[in-house]
Amino acid sequence: MKNWMILLFIIISVTLNACGSGDNTDEDPESNTLGKAVSEPSEEKAESEEQDLETEETAEEEEAHQRHSEDTADNEESKENYTAAEHCIMTQLAECENVPPEDQFKAYRDLVADSTLPEAPGSDCLPCAVKYSFEAKYGESDPVNYSILPRSEKMPEDISDPSEFVQQYLFSLPAFFNNHDETALSFYQPDSAGYHALFANKASGNFSNHMTYSVFINSEVENLDGSMNIYAYRTYSHINTNGIFEVYARYNLIEQDGRYYLTDYEELENTRIE
Repeated sequence: MKNWMILLFIIISVTLNACGSGDNTDEDPESNTLGKAVSEPSEEKAESEEQDLETEETAEEEEAHQRHSEDTADNEESKENYTAAEHCIMTQLAECENVPPEDQFKAYRDLVADSTLPEAPGSDCLPCAVKYSFEAKYGESDPVNYSILPRSEKMPEDISDPSEFVQQYLFSLPAFFNNHDETALSFYQPDSAGYHALFANKASGNFSNHMTYSVFINSEVENLDGSMNIYAYRTYSHINTNGIFEVYARYNLIEQDGRYYLTDYEELENTRIE
Protein backbone atom coordinates (compact mmCIF):
# COMPACT_ATOMS: atom_id res chain seq x y z
CA MET A 1 0.00 0.00 0.00
CA LYS A 2 2.76 2.36 0.83
CA ASN A 3 4.58 1.54 -2.37
CA TRP A 4 1.41 2.15 -4.33
CA MET A 5 1.00 5.62 -2.85
CA ILE A 6 4.61 6.49 -3.66
CA LEU A 7 4.07 5.34 -7.22
CA LEU A 8 0.91 7.45 -7.49
CA PHE A 9 2.75 10.48 -6.14
CA ILE A 10 5.51 10.04 -8.75
CA ILE A 11 2.94 9.77 -11.58
CA ILE A 12 1.18 12.96 -10.44
CA SER A 13 4.50 14.85 -10.21
CA VAL A 14 5.54 13.80 -13.70
CA THR A 15 2.14 14.80 -15.06
CA LEU A 16 2.31 18.24 -13.47
CA ASN A 17 5.82 18.83 -14.78
CA ALA A 18 4.71 17.90 -18.26
CA CYS A 19 1.80 20.37 -18.12
CA GLY A 20 4.02 23.14 -16.84
CA SER A 21 6.50 22.50 -19.59
CA GLY A 22 3.72 22.72 -22.17
CA ASP A 23 2.59 26.12 -20.83
CA ASN A 24 6.11 27.52 -21.11
CA THR A 25 6.39 26.32 -24.66
CA ASP A 26 3.16 28.14 -25.64
CA GLU A 27 4.41 31.51 -24.40
CA ASP A 28 6.92 32.03 -27.20
CA PRO A 29 4.44 31.96 -30.07
CA GLU A 30 2.18 34.27 -28.11
CA SER A 31 5.06 36.68 -27.57
CA ASN A 32 5.96 36.55 -31.24
CA THR A 33 2.39 37.11 -32.21
CA LEU A 34 2.13 40.05 -29.85
CA GLY A 35 5.36 41.48 -31.29
CA LYS A 36 3.94 41.26 -34.78
CA ALA A 37 0.77 42.92 -33.64
CA VAL A 38 2.80 45.86 -32.30
CA SER A 39 5.16 46.26 -35.27
CA GLU A 40 2.62 45.96 -38.07
CA PRO A 41 0.68 49.15 -37.16
CA SER A 42 3.97 51.13 -37.13
CA GLU A 43 4.81 49.95 -40.64
CA GLU A 44 1.28 50.68 -41.82
CA LYS A 45 1.48 54.19 -40.31
CA ALA A 46 4.77 54.89 -42.11
CA GLU A 47 3.33 53.66 -45.39
CA SER A 48 0.25 55.81 -44.83
CA GLU A 49 2.34 58.94 -44.13
CA GLU A 50 4.44 58.29 -47.24
CA GLN A 51 1.30 57.95 -49.34
CA ASP A 52 -0.10 61.18 -47.85
CA LEU A 53 3.18 63.00 -48.69
CA GLU A 54 3.10 61.69 -52.26
CA THR A 55 -0.53 62.80 -52.53
CA GLU A 56 0.35 66.31 -51.27
CA GLU A 57 3.29 66.60 -53.68
CA THR A 58 1.12 65.47 -56.57
CA ALA A 59 -1.54 68.02 -55.61
CA GLU A 60 1.06 70.81 -55.44
CA GLU A 61 2.46 69.83 -58.84
CA GLU A 62 -1.01 69.77 -60.34
CA GLU A 63 -1.78 73.17 -58.79
CA ALA A 64 1.48 74.68 -60.12
CA HIS A 65 0.80 73.22 -63.55
CA GLN A 66 -2.71 74.63 -63.45
CA ARG A 67 -1.41 78.10 -62.49
CA HIS A 68 1.16 77.97 -65.30
CA SER A 69 -1.53 76.93 -67.76
CA GLU A 70 -3.79 79.75 -66.58
CA ASP A 71 -0.97 82.33 -66.84
CA THR A 72 -0.09 81.11 -70.31
CA ALA A 73 -3.72 81.26 -71.31
CA ASP A 74 -4.02 84.80 -69.91
CA ASN A 75 -0.92 85.92 -71.79
CA GLU A 76 -2.14 84.35 -75.01
CA GLU A 77 -5.58 85.86 -74.50
CA SER A 78 -4.06 89.31 -73.84
CA LYS A 79 -1.94 88.99 -76.96
CA GLU A 80 -4.98 87.99 -78.97
CA ASN A 81 -6.95 90.91 -77.57
CA TYR A 82 -4.34 93.46 -78.69
CA THR A 83 -4.49 94.93 -82.13
CA ALA A 84 -1.31 94.75 -84.19
CA ALA A 85 -0.56 98.36 -83.26
CA GLU A 86 -1.19 97.77 -79.55
CA HIS A 87 1.00 94.67 -79.66
CA CYS A 88 3.68 96.88 -81.19
CA ILE A 89 3.49 99.19 -78.19
CA MET A 90 3.35 96.39 -75.60
CA THR A 91 6.51 94.86 -77.07
CA GLN A 92 8.16 98.28 -76.57
CA LEU A 93 8.25 98.86 -80.34
CA ALA A 94 10.12 95.61 -80.96
CA GLU A 95 7.40 94.02 -83.11
CA CYS A 96 6.00 96.81 -85.26
CA GLU A 97 6.40 95.46 -88.76
CA ASN A 98 3.83 96.94 -91.16
CA VAL A 99 2.36 99.18 -88.42
CA PRO A 100 2.35 102.82 -89.66
CA PRO A 101 3.66 105.47 -87.21
CA GLU A 102 0.25 107.13 -86.94
CA ASP A 103 -1.27 103.79 -85.86
CA GLN A 104 1.48 103.37 -83.27
CA PHE A 105 0.72 106.80 -81.80
CA LYS A 106 -3.01 106.03 -81.73
CA ALA A 107 -2.43 102.65 -80.08
CA TYR A 108 -0.30 104.27 -77.40
CA ARG A 109 -3.02 106.85 -76.68
CA ASP A 110 -5.63 104.06 -76.53
CA LEU A 111 -3.56 102.03 -74.07
CA VAL A 112 -3.15 105.13 -71.91
CA ALA A 113 -6.87 105.86 -72.11
CA ASP A 114 -7.86 102.38 -70.83
CA SER A 115 -5.21 102.57 -68.06
CA THR A 116 -3.08 99.77 -69.48
CA LEU A 117 -0.12 102.18 -69.43
CA PRO A 118 0.49 105.42 -67.51
CA GLU A 119 0.73 108.52 -69.65
CA ALA A 120 4.11 110.04 -70.43
CA PRO A 121 4.66 113.82 -70.42
CA GLY A 122 3.68 115.46 -73.69
CA SER A 123 6.14 114.72 -76.46
CA ASP A 124 6.24 113.85 -80.14
CA CYS A 125 8.79 111.16 -79.24
CA LEU A 126 6.90 107.85 -79.18
CA PRO A 127 9.93 105.72 -78.16
CA CYS A 128 10.50 108.14 -75.27
CA ALA A 129 6.86 107.96 -74.23
CA VAL A 130 6.79 104.15 -74.38
CA LYS A 131 9.99 103.88 -72.34
CA TYR A 132 8.62 106.33 -69.78
CA SER A 133 5.35 104.40 -69.44
CA PHE A 134 7.01 101.02 -68.96
CA GLU A 135 9.45 102.38 -66.39
CA ALA A 136 6.66 104.18 -64.54
CA LYS A 137 4.49 101.04 -64.43
CA TYR A 138 7.00 98.20 -64.17
CA GLY A 139 10.11 99.94 -62.86
CA GLU A 140 12.16 98.88 -65.88
CA SER A 141 12.17 98.94 -69.66
CA ASP A 142 14.12 97.62 -72.60
CA PRO A 143 17.24 99.49 -73.72
CA VAL A 144 16.45 102.46 -75.93
CA ASN A 145 16.96 102.23 -79.67
CA TYR A 146 18.86 105.44 -80.42
CA SER A 147 18.07 105.24 -84.12
CA ILE A 148 14.40 105.98 -83.47
CA LEU A 149 14.83 108.83 -81.01
CA PRO A 150 13.72 112.25 -82.37
CA ARG A 151 17.22 113.22 -83.44
CA SER A 152 17.14 114.68 -86.92
CA GLU A 153 19.74 113.78 -89.50
CA LYS A 154 21.03 117.34 -89.27
CA MET A 155 24.36 117.91 -87.63
CA PRO A 156 24.49 120.71 -85.03
CA GLU A 157 26.09 123.12 -87.51
CA ASP A 158 23.17 122.66 -89.90
CA ILE A 159 20.40 123.59 -87.42
CA SER A 160 19.34 127.21 -87.93
CA ASP A 161 16.52 127.48 -85.39
CA PRO A 162 17.61 128.19 -81.76
CA SER A 163 14.80 126.21 -80.12
CA GLU A 164 15.30 123.24 -82.44
CA PHE A 165 19.03 123.42 -81.69
CA VAL A 166 18.45 123.07 -77.93
CA GLN A 167 15.81 120.39 -78.39
CA GLN A 168 18.10 118.32 -80.60
CA TYR A 169 20.90 118.71 -78.07
CA LEU A 170 18.72 117.42 -75.23
CA PHE A 171 17.62 114.40 -77.26
CA SER A 172 21.29 113.65 -78.05
CA LEU A 173 22.17 113.20 -74.36
CA PRO A 174 21.10 109.53 -74.02
CA ALA A 175 23.40 108.45 -76.85
CA PHE A 176 26.24 110.50 -75.36
CA PHE A 177 25.98 109.30 -71.77
CA ASN A 178 25.40 105.69 -72.84
CA ASN A 179 28.55 105.64 -75.00
CA HIS A 180 26.71 105.44 -78.32
CA ASP A 181 28.19 108.58 -79.90
CA GLU A 182 29.79 111.94 -79.05
CA THR A 183 27.34 114.20 -80.93
CA ALA A 184 26.17 116.04 -77.79
CA LEU A 185 29.63 117.57 -77.28
CA SER A 186 29.57 119.10 -80.78
CA PHE A 187 26.60 121.28 -79.75
CA TYR A 188 28.92 123.15 -77.36
CA GLN A 189 31.55 125.73 -78.11
CA PRO A 190 34.90 124.00 -77.43
CA ASP A 191 36.46 124.93 -74.09
CA SER A 192 33.28 126.62 -72.88
CA ALA A 193 32.02 126.09 -69.33
CA GLY A 194 29.14 123.94 -70.56
CA TYR A 195 31.48 121.79 -72.68
CA HIS A 196 33.71 120.99 -69.72
CA ALA A 197 30.72 120.34 -67.44
CA LEU A 198 29.19 117.89 -69.92
CA PHE A 199 32.50 116.10 -70.40
CA ALA A 200 33.03 115.82 -66.63
CA ASN A 201 29.51 114.51 -66.06
CA LYS A 202 30.07 111.65 -68.48
CA ALA A 203 33.50 110.86 -67.06
CA SER A 204 31.99 110.54 -63.59
CA GLY A 205 29.79 107.62 -64.64
CA ASN A 206 26.93 109.07 -62.60
CA PHE A 207 24.78 109.76 -65.65
CA SER A 208 24.85 106.38 -67.41
CA ASN A 209 21.64 104.57 -68.37
CA HIS A 210 20.45 108.03 -69.36
CA MET A 211 17.14 108.82 -71.02
CA THR A 212 15.44 112.00 -72.25
CA TYR A 213 11.70 111.34 -72.39
CA SER A 214 10.40 114.70 -73.50
CA VAL A 215 11.48 118.26 -74.21
CA PHE A 216 9.35 121.39 -74.07
CA ILE A 217 10.84 124.72 -75.11
CA ASN A 218 9.25 127.33 -72.89
CA SER A 219 10.72 130.57 -74.23
CA GLU A 220 13.52 132.32 -76.11
CA VAL A 221 15.11 135.50 -74.71
CA GLU A 222 17.60 137.58 -76.68
CA ASN A 223 20.35 139.19 -74.61
CA LEU A 224 21.98 142.60 -75.17
CA ASP A 225 25.28 140.99 -76.20
CA GLY A 226 23.57 139.11 -79.03
CA SER A 227 23.48 135.75 -77.24
CA MET A 228 20.19 133.97 -76.45
CA ASN A 229 18.78 132.20 -73.44
CA ILE A 230 16.55 129.23 -74.24
CA TYR A 231 14.36 128.08 -71.35
CA ALA A 232 13.25 124.48 -71.58
CA TYR A 233 11.64 121.67 -69.59
CA ARG A 234 13.08 118.19 -69.91
CA THR A 235 11.92 114.91 -68.34
CA TYR A 236 14.79 112.50 -67.80
CA SER A 237 16.26 109.69 -65.74
CA HIS A 238 19.65 108.07 -65.29
CA ILE A 239 21.37 105.50 -63.10
CA ASN A 240 21.32 107.67 -59.96
CA THR A 241 17.87 109.29 -60.11
CA ASN A 242 15.91 106.25 -58.89
CA GLY A 243 12.89 107.69 -60.68
CA ILE A 244 11.92 110.19 -63.35
CA PHE A 245 12.57 113.91 -62.93
CA GLU A 246 11.62 117.12 -64.70
CA VAL A 247 14.28 119.80 -64.93
CA TYR A 248 13.68 123.40 -65.93
CA ALA A 249 16.89 124.96 -67.19
CA ARG A 250 18.36 127.94 -69.01
CA TYR A 251 20.63 127.23 -71.98
CA ASN A 252 22.95 129.98 -73.23
CA LEU A 253 23.32 130.09 -77.01
CA ILE A 254 25.61 132.11 -79.25
CA GLU A 255 25.96 132.41 -83.01
CA GLN A 256 29.49 132.22 -84.31
CA ASP A 257 31.11 131.30 -87.62
CA GLY A 258 27.73 130.88 -89.25
CA ARG A 259 26.32 128.41 -86.74
CA TYR A 260 24.94 128.14 -83.20
CA TYR A 261 26.86 126.95 -80.14
CA LEU A 262 25.81 126.27 -76.59
CA THR A 263 28.15 127.83 -74.07
CA ASP A 264 26.57 127.07 -70.71
CA TYR A 265 23.43 125.98 -68.90
CA GLU A 266 21.90 126.37 -65.47
CA GLU A 267 19.30 124.24 -63.75
CA LEU A 268 16.57 126.40 -62.25
CA GLU A 269 14.23 123.71 -60.94
CA ASN A 270 14.46 119.95 -60.64
CA THR A 271 11.42 117.97 -59.52
CA ARG A 272 10.67 114.27 -59.17
CA ILE A 273 7.56 113.31 -61.10
CA GLU A 274 7.69 109.49 -60.80
